[in-house]
Amino acid sequence: MTKRWRDVLQIHPAAELFPLMTPDELHALGEDIKKNGLTSPIVLWRSHPQAPAQLLDGRNRLDAIEIATGSPVEVGAPSITAGDFLACDKVIVLDKSVDPWAYVVSANVHRRHLTIEDKDRVIVQLLKADPTKSNRRVAKLTDTSHPHVAKVREHAEKAGDVETVTTSVDTKGRKQPTSKPRKADKLAKAGRKRKSGRPPTQLTVAEQSVDKHLADRARDDIEAERLRARNEELERENRRLERENLALRSEVEELRAELAKRAPADDGLDIPASLRRAPR
Repeated sequence: MTKRWRDVLQIHPAAELFPLMTPDELHALGEDIKKNGLTSPIVLWRSHPQAPAQLLDGRNRLDAIEIATGSPVEVGAPSITAGDFLACDKVIVLDKSVDPWAYVVSANVHRRHLTIEDKDRVIVQLLKADPTKSNRRVAKLTDTSHPHVAKVREHAEKAGDVETVTTSVDTKGRKQPTSKPRKADKLAKAGRKRKSGRPPTQLTVAEQSVDKHLADRARDDIEAERLRARNEELERENRRLERENLALRSEVEELRAELAKRAPADDGLDIPASLRRAPR
């Protein structure tokens, strides 16, 4: 008896970043693949030429094909078979020159409609896999802002979900310190340097007030930057919802037009009130 693909093919941990589809969604996807073919390739990854291939992207598609065909899927690069189903040149194999985590995020983050919570979960998983990834690098992968990634990292480190590191690797592969001196601390230090070399404990009340004002202003700047980043994320989410709303309106109009063609005068059909046009 032929084994299912899950019994034969190893799954790379990066493939688990995104959730599986529901059974109904898998059934619909499988029927679509049977009708229109496999449009997106199945992606395998090898750490070195002799290592066994691991599935990097395509869990839902393989499950959907098995459901729709009722036959186990056999993945043999570059083709896929399942009973009478055949997809030629639809399997690609990547090597270690490709970051598997970055690939999975890049392939899925724009393919799916992710909420902010979904993206936060992906951010945590990326940082778990490689805590040395810089905030800017993770932000670029997940289509978020680096201040937001920094906030998610801080919460994950406090919860013990992500390891705390002292250096990170930026988008250009350079090592950078993970934390820089706070702007408030630098401003306060700069203000003290202008004095006569006295330690902070010997500053006058007026000088201490200036230092406090500079520190408060710096904290306000940091909070303003965080709020700006959050606002940008909400604006992107709003634009996505607007696009979905327009698409749904278009579908409703098409349904109305179709119903009008089939029953111009209703002809006794029970048409839902939501699809009837109001009399003019």
